[in-house]
Amino acid sequence: MGSNASDPAVLKTWRRNPPSTTLFRLSQLANDKYESPPFSSGGHNWRLVVYPKGNEDDNGSGFVSMYVECLSSTTPPTDVFAYLTFFVFSEEEKKYLSFQDVEVKRFNSSKTVWGLSKALPVETLKDRAKGFILYGEEHEFGAHVKIVSRPASFGEDLPFHKFSWTIRDFALLEQNDYVSKTFHMGEKDW
Repeated sequence: MGSNASDPAVLKTWRRNPPSTTLFRLSQLANDKYESPPFSSGGHNWRLVVYPKGNEDDNGSGFVSMYVECLSSTTPPTDVFAYLTFFVFSEEEKKYLSFQDVEVKRFNSSKTVWGLSKALPVETLKDRAKGFILYGEEHEFGAHVKIVSRPASFGEDLPFHKFSWTIRDFALLEQNDYVSKTFHMGEKDW
């Protein structure tokens, strides 16, 4: 159900802008689980689910666990693909610590929840010096859900179109990288 923030597929960065899809504050972290009000993204309704003490069922004990749930009333009969980013605001940094899962997640009627079982250590969240406790003992959490079209996979049988790129005097090139022109294959631009 969840990845963890130390996974190489999770990009951890600081950013100034709040998430564009949902943001909510919790004033006390007495409960094991909190659910945000529903929010809309990509034509579907979602909910952010936060376990401030960790989701023990997903091996998240000792960490803040954060998930996005596609609500059953809008769960499509076909797959929905999305990139997920989770946020925790730091008063100290005046920025959001973001956890972006770089792998596309597939939501469907049998898999409606994806997220991070180990986003942030609970002790870090509770440590006032780290800045995650806002004035009034509040914590601010958020999520961004970006819907994408169905990703192609390497095992998929794409129509074979050949793309060739000739690079002259390869041994004499001085830059570290070069980018080809965009080409279209299998209903995607590459």
